[in-house]
Amino acid sequence: MGSRNIAENVSTYDVDDDHQDDRITYEHECSLRDSPPILSSRFKSPKSLGFKIRRWFLIDHDHPMTRRLYRSSYLFRTELSRHIKSDFWYIIHPFSRFRFFWDCWLLFYIYAILLFIPLRISFTASLLEDRYHYVISAIVNVLASFEVLVNCLTGFSRDKYWRNINLNPTKIFLNYLRGYFLIDLTFALPSAMLVKAFAHDEKWISITIDVVHVFIVLKLLSVKLIWGYLINIFERYKLDMTHYYVIRLILISGLFVHWCICVYKLGVLMANDVEQGIDPQWDEHVRFLRDRNNSMFTRYGKCFATVLFYLFALSFGELGIPKTVHGKIMASICIVIGICFQMYLYLQFFKLITIKSSSNRKYAEAISELEAYINMKQFPREMKNRLMFYYEKKFQKGYFAEDKIIETFSGPLRNQIINNRAVRFYEKVPIFRGISEHFLLLLARNMEKEIYLPNDMIMKAGTVGNAVHFIYTGSVAVYTQSGKETEHLYDGDHFGEMSLFLRNKHLVSVIAIEFTQIFVLRRKVFAEFVRPEHELYQRFEKVAKERMQQTLVAEEQHKSHLLMKDGANNE
Repeated sequence: MGSRNIAENVSTYDVDDDHQDDRITYEHECSLRDSPPILSSRFKSPKSLGFKIRRWFLIDHDHPMTRRLYRSSYLFRTELSRHIKSDFWYIIHPFSRFRFFWDCWLLFYIYAILLFIPLRISFTASLLEDRYHYVISAIVNVLASFEVLVNCLTGFSRDKYWRNINLNPTKIFLNYLRGYFLIDLTFALPSAMLVKAFAHDEKWISITIDVVHVFIVLKLLSVKLIWGYLINIFERYKLDMTHYYVIRLILISGLFVHWCICVYKLGVLMANDVEQGIDPQWDEHVRFLRDRNNSMFTRYGKCFATVLFYLFALSFGELGIPKTVHGKIMASICIVIGICFQMYLYLQFFKLITIKSSSNRKYAEAISELEAYINMKQFPREMKNRLMFYYEKKFQKGYFAEDKIIETFSGPLRNQIINNRAVRFYEKVPIFRGISEHFLLLLARNMEKEIYLPNDMIMKAGTVGNAVHFIYTGSVAVYTQSGKETEHLYDGDHFGEMSLFLRNKHLVSVIAIEFTQIFVLRRKVFAEFVRPEHELYQRFEKVAKERMQQTLVAEEQHKSHLLMKDGANNE
C-alpha cells in the first residue's frame, strides 16, 4: 500500500529522456549558505590573537591521524564543532597542530631521557658528587613537569577508531593515572636534590636511590611512543617510509648499545676482591672503572671499546681471554647478547629489502604505469589530475591486490574480515539502529562498494534507479531537476531509497562534493532479504515518502521563483 501511494505522487513528475545531460561530472558550486566559522562562537574576530592561538589546540585537518580516522569533511567538522561547543573547549585535542609539534619534541626528549637513564644508574655515585648533575636534573624536572601538564590537558579515547574522544579533565587524569603518570611524575620531582637535602644516612640514600631507579627504568615503556611520533612526522610530510625504517633501526641500535655499555659497567663493579691477582689485566680494568678520579667520559669510552669487541668482533679485545670467573661470565653474556643482536640486525636488513619491493614500491610502479597510460591516451590535464587523485585516495600510497590477498585466507578468516568491514559500515548508518546484527551483516555482505571523485555525478534526475546508496565516508550535494540545491548528505546518510519500491525516474541529482565511498544496496537484494512486514522495510518506506514530498515542494517553490524572476526580467 505504501508503494502505491508513492507511485500516485510521482506519476505526474516523470522526466523526458530526450533532455537528459550525459555528462558524468558536474561542477558543484555550493548555493547553500555557508555556516559561519565555528570558532566565532568563542571569538568574535577571526583575526584576533585568541582565535589564532585556539586553532593550534583544535583538531587539525593535516594531522596524520585526522586524515586516517576523520577522512570526510563531515566527520572533521562534527568533531571540531563538538570540541568548541563543549564545556571543556580549553582541552587540547590529541590530533591538534600543537599536539603534533609537541609529540615531535617528545620524540627527542624521550630518546634523550632513555640515554640519560642508564648513565644516571651506572654513574650515580659519581654523578651525585658533580655539580652539573644537579643542573641536568633540574632541567629534566622542568621539562617533565610540562610533559605531565600537557598530558593532563590532552583528550583521550579508548575506542580503537578514536571516534569518541573524551575531553573531560577528570576522566583524562584518571586515564593518565592508570598509565604513565607515576613514571612521568618521577622525572618531574627533583629527586636528586631531595635525597641530598633530607637523607643523611648513607643506607637510606642508597635505598631511596634504588627506589627512584625502579621508576626510572619503567620509562623504557615509553619507547614505543617514539615510533608513533616518528611515523606521524613521515606521514604528515609524505616522506619515504623506507627512510623511517632506516632511522628507526639506527635509533634502536644506538639505544641498545648504550644500555649494554652502562649495564656492563655495573656488572664490572660487582667483581669480587677475592679473585684479585688471578688476572692482572682484568684487575686493572676493574680498578680503572671504579676510580672516580677518572672522568665519566673516559670510563664510558673504555666500556664502549670493550663492549663493541664483545658484541661484534666476538673477541676479547685488549683484555685477552679473562681468567677470573666474573670476567668470563661478563664476556660470555656480552657475546651471547651480541650474537642475538647481530641476528636482529640481519633480519631488519632483510625487512628493509622486502619493503623496497612491497606496497609502497608497487604503488610507485602503479603510478608510473598510470602516467604512461595517460600519456599514451593523451588525456587533458584535468583528467590526468582526477586519475592521479583517485589512485592516491583509493590506495593511500600503498598498492596491494586486495582480492588476491583475501582469496589466500581460509573461509572463517575471510568471513571475519568481511564482517569487520560490515560492522564498521552499518554502525555509521542511523536507519540501521535497533536492527539485529546478524541481519545487517547478511545485508552488508551483499552490497557493492563504489568510489566517486569530487564533482562526479552519482545519481541523475530523470534516470530510472534500482538501488539505495549509503555514504560510508564523504559528502554529496542534492539537486532537484530544475537545479535547486536542497541539501548536503554526509557519512551514514543515504539517498535513492525510493528506487527500492518503484521503477520511476529519480527526482533529484546527487553530486559528490569530495572523495566519497558509497555502499550500494540493489533493489533485487533488498527484496530478497527484507520483507514488507520487516521494521527496516517500513523505515525505508517512511523516509522515501517524506523525501519525495519535500523534493516536490522544493521543486515547485523553485520553479515559481524562476517564473517570477523571468517575469521581472521581461518587464
